[in-house]
Amino acid sequence: MQLHVRLNEPAQAGLAWVQALLARHDTARVEWVRIDHGSPRYRSVYGWCHLPTHERPTFRIACKLPGPFPTSTTTRRPPLYRAADGSFPPLPRGCRRGAWLYDPRSGREWIQVRGRTRLADLDQALVWIFTHEAFHFLRATRQIPGRNTEIEADTWADTQLAAFRAARQRLKPG
Repeated sequence: MQLHVRLNEPAQAGLAWVQALLARHDTARVEWVRIDHGSPRYRSVYGWCHLPTHERPTFRIACKLPGPFPTSTTTRRPPLYRAADGSFPPLPRGCRRGAWLYDPRSGREWIQVRGRTRLADLDQALVWIFTHEAFHFLRATRQIPGRNTEIEADTWADTQLAAFRAARQRLKPG
């Protein structure tokens, strides 16, 4: 696996976290991981995990960090399903409503839920977007449990970011 990093500012703590996460898993099927600032037309963070194809049997992970930082990124949360009485549960605190959806076959209705994750600096942004994209690879190769969905990838990234923040806090002097 090749790790390509092109950042204009240092992100040593975030890169160390990424490398430690990679070391704990089998990455033989990852061709490369690219980390750079991406397009200035975008804000916050974005990325992708290319799954293998018949022509290219490897995974590729790209993490884009255009910033500026601090910033927030929109996260997907579990949907709210309509109850038998026709009502929807209340939105979780700090979340907003997304699209209203209806499945005509089952008759189920639900509302998408969107949250926000605050990314204080480049290190936190790198940890969040990398762990989100790595979730897709790790889940596709059955190295971690769960379903390979955006909701679960965002949740896993939020959990990893919280662990990164806690580890950084423990290392701060004073």
